[in-house]
Amino acid sequence: MDPVTLSLVVSLGLLVLLLGAGVHIGAALALVGIIGSYVFLGSWTAGLNLLLLHAVDISSSYTMMVIPLFILMGGIASASGITKDLFNLFYRSFGRLPGGVAVATVGTCAGMAAITGSSVATSAAMSRIALPELRRFAYDERMSTGAIATGGTLSIMIPPSITLVLYAIFAQQSVGKMLIAGVLPGMLLALGYILLIVIRCRINPRLGPPGPRFSFRERVELLPGVLPFLLVIAAVIAGILFGIWTPVESAAVAVLLVTAISVLQGRLGLRQFVDACREAVNMSASVFIVVIGSMVFSGFLALNGFSDMIADSILAMNLTPFALLLLLVAIYIVLGMFMEVSSLLALTIPLVMPIVLTVGWNPIWFGVVVVSLMEVAAVTPPVGLNLYAVKASVPSISLKTIYVGSVQFWLINILLILVLFAFPDIALILPNMQ
Repeated sequence: MDPVTLSLVVSLGLLVLLLGAGVHIGAALALVGIIGSYVFLGSWTAGLNLLLLHAVDISSSYTMMVIPLFILMGGIASASGITKDLFNLFYRSFGRLPGGVAVATVGTCAGMAAITGSSVATSAAMSRIALPELRRFAYDERMSTGAIATGGTLSIMIPPSITLVLYAIFAQQSVGKMLIAGVLPGMLLALGYILLIVIRCRINPRLGPPGPRFSFRERVELLPGVLPFLLVIAAVIAGILFGIWTPVESAAVAVLLVTAISVLQGRLGLRQFVDACREAVNMSASVFIVVIGSMVFSGFLALNGFSDMIADSILAMNLTPFALLLLLVAIYIVLGMFMEVSSLLALTIPLVMPIVLTVGWNPIWFGVVVVSLMEVAAVTPPVGLNLYAVKASVPSISLKTIYVGSVQFWLINILLILVLFAFPDIALILPNMQ
């Protein structure tokens, strides 16, 4: 057996074993990359050098600082209790629509996505805050839990999204352009979820009857507690878009402003701040390990030529661009059943990018497509973490009910991908303004 084939068989077999044993994806990818390089070259030097090079490069990277800063900002915002105020604002503003409480749930998820960037945390929080109201108005449980689980995935698309940052790093694209690219598609997704709720509930009011009406004063009185946070996020996005500051600088400014607002409003104490910092350190370390491992693994794949071989094999099928897109969508949906989002990105992007570049697709555009599929993966069993976040918060509801309720929503994600294929400027118009 030639060295290329042998190294692939050994490395991919070892990867399956390690992932099956529950080894952290970052550690598994790094180990597989080192051992695969040894089998291919007969020396440990190349693999260990890859590990040392990327460990130093990633841990000292200025660009990578955006990850802990955005995570910290989200942790502080969550600790401040903004979620409940935001839900009350949307509830009073849109609750009177058909399916209005579910509409308010999705709107809150979009707002939290722009503040926290954590899909699992958003779904878990909304399970505790929105579900009691949804049950009070006798909403269909599949509609309710699907809106919560899938609405939480908006944090994967709407900046400040850690998933967008990870894709940019794995695909070696601009972090700022990738973050900005998620704005319009994220808004379209939220609008799509809302229209789906309204249309279904208008056809069948038993799925979600309208909620109560509130006066203009009752709606406006909640703005002072919420508006400062939303203005911070608007400033962050506008600052990146118009080149006022880099993503790292915008994240640092956002952390300072969110902390100051939370303290001035009496929402944040020392203990909550320390807990948010501790969580940011833990989550950031985990993400950094994934990135380092992915870089080692992609270095091995480039070394033995496997990435080019995969690209050549798929291109040899002579598929049309649309057929190729459908093939990649199908592959990602299947893989999303078995891998969580960051692991899926770390494993696939080094393999897929040569195909994307050869076909001539814009990597920023393709990143939005992939991130939309990551949202689907987040609500696809058996590994969809958002499903389990809702289940853990409401043990009385079956996992099947949550999943069936989510399917109707993630079909909107597939529709978005088709729209992006037809109109790629939706994802590219804002990045091209930079």
